[in-house]
Amino acid sequence: MSNRQHKPASTARRPSRRPWEGRPTGWIALAALLAAPWAAASAQQTSNGGPGRTSSGSTKPAAAVAVRALSGGPRVDGRLDDEIWKTAPAISDFTQQDPNQGEPPSERTEVRVVYTDAAIYVGVRAYDSQADQIAAQLTRRDIESPSDWILVGFDSYHDRRTAFVFSVNPAGVKRDFYVFNDNDADDSWDAVWDVACTRDPEGWTAEFRIPFSQLRFPNAAEHTFGFQVVRTINRLNEEMHWRLMPKEESGIVSRFGDLVGLQGIKPPRRVEVMPYVSGASTWEPGEDGNPFQTGSSRTGRAGADLNIGVTSNLTLSATINPDFGQVEADPAVVNLSAFETFFPEKRPFFNEGLDIFRFPILLGDGDGANEQLFYTRRIGRAPQGSADPRGGYAETVPQTTILSAAKLSGKTPSGWTIGLLGALTAEEEADVIDGDGVPHADIVEPRSTYFVGRLARDFRNGHTQVGFFGTAVNRALPDDLSFLRSSAYAGGFDWSHRFRNDTYSVEGWLVGSHVRGSEGAIERTQRSSARYYQRPDNDHVTLDPTRTSLSGFAGQLIFGKHAGGNWRFATGVDTRSPGFEVNDAGFQREADRTIQFLWIARRWVHPGKVFRRAQVNFNQWAAWSYGGNRLSTGGNVNANWQFLNYWSGYAGVGGNIRGLSTGALRGGPAFVTPGHLNGWAGFSTDGRKALRGGLSTSWFIQPEADTWSFRIGPRVSWRPASNMDFSFSPSLSRQFDSWQYLERSEVAGEDHFIFGELKQTTVNASFRGNVTFTPTLSLQVWAQPFVSTGDYEGFRQVADPRGDRFADRFDDFGSDRLIQQGDEVSIDLDRDGTADIDLGNPDFTVLSFRSNVVLRWEYLLGSTIFLVWQHGRFDYHHDGVFRLGDSLDDLFRLDATNTFVVKVNYWFSL
Repeated sequence: MSNRQHKPASTARRPSRRPWEGRPTGWIALAALLAAPWAAASAQQTSNGGPGRTSSGSTKPAAAVAVRALSGGPRVDGRLDDEIWKTAPAISDFTQQDPNQGEPPSERTEVRVVYTDAAIYVGVRAYDSQADQIAAQLTRRDIESPSDWILVGFDSYHDRRTAFVFSVNPAGVKRDFYVFNDNDADDSWDAVWDVACTRDPEGWTAEFRIPFSQLRFPNAAEHTFGFQVVRTINRLNEEMHWRLMPKEESGIVSRFGDLVGLQGIKPPRRVEVMPYVSGASTWEPGEDGNPFQTGSSRTGRAGADLNIGVTSNLTLSATINPDFGQVEADPAVVNLSAFETFFPEKRPFFNEGLDIFRFPILLGDGDGANEQLFYTRRIGRAPQGSADPRGGYAETVPQTTILSAAKLSGKTPSGWTIGLLGALTAEEEADVIDGDGVPHADIVEPRSTYFVGRLARDFRNGHTQVGFFGTAVNRALPDDLSFLRSSAYAGGFDWSHRFRNDTYSVEGWLVGSHVRGSEGAIERTQRSSARYYQRPDNDHVTLDPTRTSLSGFAGQLIFGKHAGGNWRFATGVDTRSPGFEVNDAGFQREADRTIQFLWIARRWVHPGKVFRRAQVNFNQWAAWSYGGNRLSTGGNVNANWQFLNYWSGYAGVGGNIRGLSTGALRGGPAFVTPGHLNGWAGFSTDGRKALRGGLSTSWFIQPEADTWSFRIGPRVSWRPASNMDFSFSPSLSRQFDSWQYLERSEVAGEDHFIFGELKQTTVNASFRGNVTFTPTLSLQVWAQPFVSTGDYEGFRQVADPRGDRFADRFDDFGSDRLIQQGDEVSIDLDRDGTADIDLGNPDFTVLSFRSNVVLRWEYLLGSTIFLVWQHGRFDYHHDGVFRLGDSLDDLFRLDATNTFVVKVNYWFSL
């Protein structure tokens, strides 16, 4: 009986940081996400003040006054010469946040606001005494660039927690994002709005028109919006705020001022429709006699997206027969672990406005940082079944068809956050032509429904929030797919309580899960890599092959200090019972563990003699299974900083003492894992420069096991003109793993766990190019060559999984027990000259090249044409010898698959 793991599916089982080994990144995480002036505020989760209050006290926010335009709004041309602008009072009391917080800005800025029944207009005059040095990079929409920027934010709910933010640079490039929880940002949110910019000897101007249909506010005779304006001057690296968001404090939306004077506006009827049509042609290597691989194919699709304002605060978004042909392909990886590879969501419908539906169950930023109750890529996943060719040929179905999906979301004036999401996917059949030419159809994915619900309520003006979250998946299973779970449910609640002027917080969550299915499906669940009920030394749970359901729970409790002063900390506990299972709707790697953790950080946020900012973090963690096994004990120290010349760097070192792994033998007994040391470091140059660079490195050693790995990844970016940007990021990874799992084999009623000494080398590179012709017409190119080889130099079996020394835990196979015939390897356990375990040839070479070219033209406001070329080459063989030059030659000699896609959508509002 053999359970082989030879062929890599996709990141080598290299030693990596565990979920509890991550390090909180604080406000720098938001800076990386937004790469815009909001980034300077602390992004630690904190509370907000209620209407008319700041987050830290009772002072009434400063107010800007909006003026109604009785004869129609101004013409949006960036000139600010309409008469209505002269009637609006200017706000100009800006304050530096960087580089010299609290000081007056180096240049004057004037902002005016007017409105009509349909839209709100913001006019900004950005004076500049060196107007010829204004930075204006021309990029496609939503791309951060080293430019001058003006950002305008509206807290139209006036809840001091959420805001709609719109920004523009002098080249007219638009960016928009949605801020929630006072600090978190969703930059996938795209609104339909207009802006125009002009430059002159006095500086530059920006004229915004934001339709009220893109904001959310209740029906009332008079409104007060939260309001903020931020300006950056790129050459000075200066950032100024109308209402200062101090670097040492937390909160973004809670520090907005107020916008008053909004009278007689009503939430508009919001009905937006965007139908689309698309066509695709694919040319690929053909196979003689295979009716499903003739060398070419053509497809056509049509569908629509719909947005309806159900109430003034609730929006229904739906998609019918969606098409994502313009979405970039996933990068190639090699995965030798027992866990699934996580890929980020790239499909617009499932990315936009999903902040309400996010329920992370993670710790830190390691492998487990992607774990969550709702993983959108479960919807429309690749089919989980496969067709039986019956001696002939079977069709390959790449993905499940999404028939429809819809989400209802919003926030009420009384503080209720509401979110509902549902999706229906089709039953997928794969056509088969058997060896006699008779056609068949095998079901490879059942018809499935998905549901996600979120309900939360703010208390104490948002300082306390309590919420409920739930997911449900139901499948109509045919007999051939009875190995899948028929239904899966998860639900629980979370809470966040902030006190002492938002300085401290207690937060957490508690979730239960329940899955149902056939006896085979639930036994498969019990045996999965998340829990391994079948382990022979597993005395706290029992494998029951007659079960038809499985339940579990998970929870987290954290107490921390996230604001006030330069010291921060968080400590808490995270736990998952053995039966916890949420992979039908979510993403989960492990169960059956409890983690204790501590994080302490010291920050320096004001420029000194050497550093512009810096932060040092200390982390400690320990983990146990529910059976009392100590899984891990370790810690790390790391730092990140920025020099006065705007070069940045980071470094860290950490380690774990030996622990007991319940998953190393993949269903076998617990195994004592060696202690390890690991480190990482990197730097990046001034991102404002035309030529930029950086380097990232990491290393790992297990001295007891003679195991090591390292990775080095330089990156170079070049901006030859203001509308062009190119980057190249190669990387080299090497590792020697003296105990890479291969397989479990049963011989004469006894299990043998076979490992190999693996030498693996991986080289890949990512090239990106962006050429922007106008703010609405751009060309984007991405390409990734990938080469990975694995050469097994020796083989061993587990002798004593809890042996005191590493050498005691293994029995190495010498020449007297290894049978090698060419590249094939087998093991003669009893030295009788007969192979007992056949390993085949476990060496591997993976060659891949993937690329996307996308021409995007927004021919009308909100309406887009995409022209897409997707190119791919792939090969897998058992050579295992790393020869980069020969491998690249082989790669580009492979037959290619080319797909050309044309997609046209048209946005209109009713």
